[in-house]
Amino acid sequence: MKPRNPQSLSSRIAFRSLLLLASCAFSAALLSSPLRAQEQEQTPDHRLQNARASFHEVMTIPDKGIPRDLFDKSRCVVIIPGVKKAAFIFGGKYGRGFVSCRRGPGGRFGAPASIRIEGGSYGLQIGGSSTDVFMLVMNEGGMRKLLEDKFTLGGEAEAAAGPVGRDSSANTDVLLHAEILSWSRSRGLFAGLSLEGSTLRPDPSEDEKLYGQKISNHEILETDIHTPIAARPLVAELNRYRAIDAGDINAGLSHAGGHFTLSDVTFATGKADISPESATALNAALSALKDHPDWHIRVEGFTDNVGGAAANKKLSEERANAVVEWLVNNGIDRSRLTARGYGEARPVAPNSTESGRAKNRRVVLVRT
Repeated sequence: MKPRNPQSLSSRIAFRSLLLLASCAFSAALLSSPLRAQEQEQTPDHRLQNARASFHEVMTIPDKGIPRDLFDKSRCVVIIPGVKKAAFIFGGKYGRGFVSCRRGPGGRFGAPASIRIEGGSYGLQIGGSSTDVFMLVMNEGGMRKLLEDKFTLGGEAEAAAGPVGRDSSANTDVLLHAEILSWSRSRGLFAGLSLEGSTLRPDPSEDEKLYGQKISNHEILETDIHTPIAARPLVAELNRYRAIDAGDINAGLSHAGGHFTLSDVTFATGKADISPESATALNAALSALKDHPDWHIRVEGFTDNVGGAAANKKLSEERANAVVEWLVNNGIDRSRLTARGYGEARPVAPNSTESGRAKNRRVVLVRT
């Protein structure tokens, strides 16, 4: 019996390894193609609805979610609902979503542009998953990257997994260096996410469907283009969490009968104690009232329809009075302020959903 040629044996092993890798790569392609096709079947309108819902859910996670101070500092927000991942040895990611940037005084978010994410990973992974991805673009450098034809996270753009919680003060190193911070939400779990190696690029075909014309992301994000009807709920949701400033309140209360909803003033369920997250909105109201010493304001409290009508009316009165006391304690003459609770009356949204009930739990300033 002739001894085996070591070189020949080595060649056969190498060939079989290449065959296995090629087979795995082909399997990954077969897995990812249906996911890409499924994603392409969705319309921009449907994706906009999913983006709004996923962002609302993340921002209302108790004591978690995207830190509000980072959100307030951000230049743009990227939301990609349902990023798909399928893998067998080789993995891949694919998803479509939207980016909206702040424009003009007050930092209001404007019309969204379509964007897609693509990326690869290597590892012993089997199976598939769908994950909502969120990104905050923190500075001008990151915003410029968004306007390019394509850029790689962790390559052309400095990216990092975002911290989780209501306050990011312990994560100053992240703020100093990252142009883009990212998070993920899958099966109810929310966490910072590293997207290094993934690419972001404009999605011109989706922009054309949404805006009814050929238009670039640069035009959408850099000009005052009209927000399409389908995109208005998402833009409104982003602006709902935007930090209120005195200019917003001045505009709302510019005439007798004018009103302004302090949507950022929040309370614990069934309580009238003002939460720490309410400080920014209350300070904006304080500044506006100090700028206009002739204004007289009625603070109105409202609740959702959970609980009895009498209890809700009492709770709404206590919350309105809590805001009055806060303003008085910070220098506003009590004679300028009154408080009134309306309970579950005058809802501004359906009480049949949690998001609707959240909008109905509000405090409103009315100039009398």
